[in-house]
Amino acid sequence: MVLRLVVFDLDGTLVTAEIDFRVMRRAIRDLLLDSGFPSEVLPMHSTQDLLRSAFAYAGKEGKSAVEISELRDKVYAVAMELEWRGAKKAQLVIGAKETLHGLHSRNVKIAVLTNDNRAVADYLLNKHDLTPYVDLLISRDEAPHMKPSTEGLELILEHFKVTPDEAIFIGDSTIDVMTATKLGIRCIARQSKIRTKEELLSEGAIVVFPTLTLIIPYLEKQAMLPTPS
Repeated sequence: MVLRLVVFDLDGTLVTAEIDFRVMRRAIRDLLLDSGFPSEVLPMHSTQDLLRSAFAYAGKEGKSAVEISELRDKVYAVAMELEWRGAKKAQLVIGAKETLHGLHSRNVKIAVLTNDNRAVADYLLNKHDLTPYVDLLISRDEAPHMKPSTEGLELILEHFKVTPDEAIFIGDSTIDVMTATKLGIRCIARQSKIRTKEELLSEGAIVVFPTLTLIIPYLEKQAMLPTPS
């Protein structure tokens, strides 16, 4: 089926991932420990799991919606500081702008789905002159239940009124692949320093490329792109 929509991850896919997530997890965990959370409910293998577990525990402990919201604000303030540090260092990934231009010229809608906060995501897109190609940006401000939750992807599909088989997701992590496949969206993975090709394929990526420059030729070969305008 001809594509109507391509959704991109941001860090590690369109721009280099310069956020030190290990430092971020430690900082968030320390904040939560200081707030009275027991260490056994604070897993360290991913930031998303850490946050999900912490907020689930807070709910079970009877924390009010206001208290949980205040806690989320404190956690996100820690995350935002580190995101800004990474954003200042991030560079455009080779082939990113050319790929977006190629899709745009074929009237394919382009969305970006990121777990970053909105201000950082806007900064990165503007810094690297990608904003003109992006029809919709969904950050954690619009979708608080971050990837691998499908909340953000569902918002994107609804916005463009497209079905999963009319879309492709392009990301660099197993979380990206997992998020897409949950909704039946095919995922093309860019191999970055985060995950190996084998890990990405094992999670369900249909193909893994070392560079974005191979995306347009691949989609053309698969007869998935509309004719350029």
